[in-house]
Amino acid sequence: MKKLLIFVFTVACLYGLTACNQKNLVDKNVQNMIVGNTYVYEKDGFGGDFIININEDGTFSYYEGALSSYIGMGKWTLEGNTLCLADDEETGYSFVNYFKVDGNDLIFQSEYSSNFIYLKVADGERFLKG
Repeated sequence: MKKLLIFVFTVACLYGLTACNQKNLVDKNVQNMIVGNTYVYEKDGFGGDFIININEDGTFSYYEGALSSYIGMGKWTLEGNTLCLADDEETGYSFVNYFKVDGNDLIFQSEYSSNFIYLKVADGERFLKG
């Protein structure tokens, strides 16, 4: 009986480690899909394209269009397929916006998001990989 319990415990631990490694692998795959890319809002920006750049060093930048005087920038994080963009407070704004990574697109998630200055992006609207 003792050997059976040790075996079951060992299998459970190995399964747990495998599950964690699979999640990390999925996060890494999603990260590899988004870094170094530019995303363009599916609708008109504020006097031009609304563009988000996801940089490999963990930073991002965006501008809502040619008429925008604000260039958002900060750090991005990824948990599963949820991308979080957090503006640096040094720029004067502490916006936090969430997106679902869906293939080549970023889908805006309005819940818990601050949204933007000149344009209010609706839940489910897309930013397309440029």
